[in-house]
Amino acid sequence: MIVKGKARSGPAQLAAYLLRVDDGERPSLIELFDGGEDLQKAFIQWHAIGQATRGEKTLYHAQIAPADGYAMTPQQYRRAAEILAEDLGMKDHPRAIVVHEGGEHPHAHVVFQRTDADTMTMWDTSDNYRKHEMASLRMELEFGHAHVPGKHAKRDRGKQPEFPRAEATQADHQQAARTELTVDERKEQVTALRAASDNAPSFKSALEDAGYILARGDRRGFVIVDGAGEVYSLSKQVTDLKGKEFKAFMDGIDPKTLPSVEEAKALQKAASEQKSAGVPAPAVPAPTAETPKQGVEASKFVPAQAPPEAKPAAPQDPKLVALEKAIAERQAEEARKYRDLHAHELRQKEFDLDRELKDKLTRFEAIQTEQRQALKERHAEQRTGIQGFIDAVKLRLNPTLAAEQAQARRKETLQLVRRHEQEKKDYLALLQQTKQLELDNTKERQGQQLRDVGTKNAEEKERYIREYRDSQRILEDLKLQQERQQRRDGPEPPGRVR
Repeated sequence: MIVKGKARSGPAQLAAYLLRVDDGERPSLIELFDGGEDLQKAFIQWHAIGQATRGEKTLYHAQIAPADGYAMTPQQYRRAAEILAEDLGMKDHPRAIVVHEGGEHPHAHVVFQRTDADTMTMWDTSDNYRKHEMASLRMELEFGHAHVPGKHAKRDRGKQPEFPRAEATQADHQQAARTELTVDERKEQVTALRAASDNAPSFKSALEDAGYILARGDRRGFVIVDGAGEVYSLSKQVTDLKGKEFKAFMDGIDPKTLPSVEEAKALQKAASEQKSAGVPAPAVPAPTAETPKQGVEASKFVPAQAPPEAKPAAPQDPKLVALEKAIAERQAEEARKYRDLHAHELRQKEFDLDRELKDKLTRFEAIQTEQRQALKERHAEQRTGIQGFIDAVKLRLNPTLAAEQAQARRKETLQLVRRHEQEKKDYLALLQQTKQLELDNTKERQGQQLRDVGTKNAEEKERYIREYRDSQRILEDLKLQQERQQRRDGPEPPGRVR
């Protein structure tokens, strides 16, 4: 039995994920705390209660999966969720159970509300992995399933001195499903290519002959891109060299000389299109001593291209350059002022909303205090005056009736207190939700204002440049007209000789 889980937010997205129909799985909601059927609505309500405690990850999403070969009924899944809730310490927390059947590995999703509605505190996720395994062990013993070793509570340190580690992640298996090779087959292939290579350049050539492109990773290290455009970490595919040995072997290639991941994908796509069209792959020109490196190391996937002729740069108008620079500086300063103003406005808005929330909550608590005091006074009135004296005599003669009435008063008081607590929690959640909505509206308005300013600045810049070019064109036209006029009039006649 495998149990795993973690805290998370995003109630609407989580509900959609649990109810999705994918890979032949059939999701079914078998339990919801209030007997309802709207999973998304329930998650959003739980999330709102959690936000009242200023918590972010207000839900706890767990998965329960039996080992291969074991089938579980809905009743067993409910019992498994109950065991998990007990071991996690969330037995009285609202929960939902969604079972995914029909796929390769049937399993159940259990989502808890992390917030304790009575104490308005968030359940602590610390030590949850050990609790998962404790629950898993209880399930295996109760359902008669085979024991699945774990890393924490189910770890046999005599037989299992090191933590078990997965050879491949779920993402690796999903990636393999999109290609022709499994995870293990690809590792065997790449490892064999490396073992048959004397150095890194020959390994790179062997990878290209096998249909891969060696590229530099987005962060660091080497990756390979296959013909389908899938990207793999090279160090994870090479199983015979690890750590420093792998790094020393690959020192013969500078990652800066390799294409990026996006460039490698584009090369693979172009090669695939050429192959589909029946165009032979371009031959790789033999390197010469005079041939400088072109940024990307020579590859059979990169066709030989003559360097483009350098075009003379068009002369720039210094006045136009100065104008564009002045406009950009002024607009950047204006955008900075808007951002500073928006940040101050948002802080002030949050301060005002917090103060308003506190005032409203104080008034709400005052109303509840008045209601409890009124109930207390009503109970006291029943025991004073002539009628109270008569009732006291009756109760003294009938102790059982006196005890029943006292119990009724305590029950009524307790019910009022509990109702007030729930009303206060609901009201606080509503206030928090209203506050967040106000902040979101303010951010949206500010964002729209910045977008409007950006559009206005772009139009203004375009207008300034257009007006400048129009003025230059008018000046050129006036100059040409003056030149034509001078050519028509000719030189001035010489002065008359007297």
